Amino acid sequence: MIFLVTSRRKRDDKYYDEEQRNYGYDYLYDYNYAELGQDAFTGKGRRGFEIALLQELKNLRDNHGINTPKIGIYIHGYNNDFQESIDEVFDFEKSMIPIIGYRPIMVGFSWPSKGAIKNYISDREEVRDSVPAFTRFLRDINSFLTKNESNCFSTSYCVAHSMGNYLLRKGMEYLSDHLGTPSGRLMFNETIMIAPDLSSHDIQMFGKGQYISDFSRRVHVYYSRHDRALKASSIKRFGGNRLGRHGAIDYDDLRSNVIMINAEKYASKEGVNGLKDRANEQVSVHSSHRYHPNILNDIAQVLSSEYRDTIPGREQIEIDEDRKNHYRLI
Repeated sequence: MIFLVTSRRKRDDKYYDEEQRNYGYDYLYDYNYAELGQDAFTGKGRRGFEIALLQELKNLRDNHGINTPKIGIYIHGYNNDFQESIDEVFDFEKSMIPIIGYRPIMVGFSWPSKGAIKNYISDREEVRDSVPAFTRFLRDINSFLTKNESNCFSTSYCVAHSMGNYLLRKGMEYLSDHLGTPSGRLMFNETIMIAPDLSSHDIQMFGKGQYISDFSRRVHVYYSRHDRALKASSIKRFGGNRLGRHGAIDYDDLRSNVIMINAEKYASKEGVNGLKDRANEQVSVHSSHRYHPNILNDIAQVLSSEYRDTIPGREQIEIDEDRKNHYRLI
């Protein structure tokens, strides 16, 4: 079941690539699953959104036997207009259904990316401007989970792609300023960072991304040296190593709940060859996580909270019984 929260401004019944005023955002629900371009959300508003979300959680528990249904937050990357931000969530959900056996709950956060590769710099500015709205949304989700904590039957996770990881990084930092370092129930049971367009330094012990691990039980980072989109990003970021292409700087300097996954065997030109997206276009290496079955299977095992060392289809890279934090997909 797809839900959407967007900080894009609406004009003439369409959402555009501009921020809403005063860091506003809209809650959208009742997705109709129509054909591409005809699909739409027929419900709008926070109260209706929360009612629909709770109903779907209870539906998974009562009618599908999912004792602990999950709310998944999905944050898209740069070069996505409003329709494409929906398509990302649609494709990820569609790919996960045959693996997990039911339709997962996915809440996409659509920030005003320009939807064009040439607009990388302006997208960087837009994602920075989107942080306050995203942080307010995170506070809403945290309140929703806390309010329904007495039911004790649902958990949450987060999937961030590309530049969406920058939004996640800053959002967690701002959330920490508001809530402090969490104790007890964490914000996310699992956090999946896909091809993160962040500096490789950010994931280190006291890097700028430390707040992500503060609010997550576990953090899995998927990277591939074949990701040419991040190679271009590295050039635009003055040659600094990108986390989604180079991995971590020092694997002895990672928090114990941070796990790095080398996905280059499948996140490659050969790996994605023939895979098509919702628009029937060839999938890029940068977007391979939504389509390649081996990467998806690993992600599904992570989301089910399988122990890092017993997930099939991966092997440890650096043998260290005390620090099992670096794997490759095989």
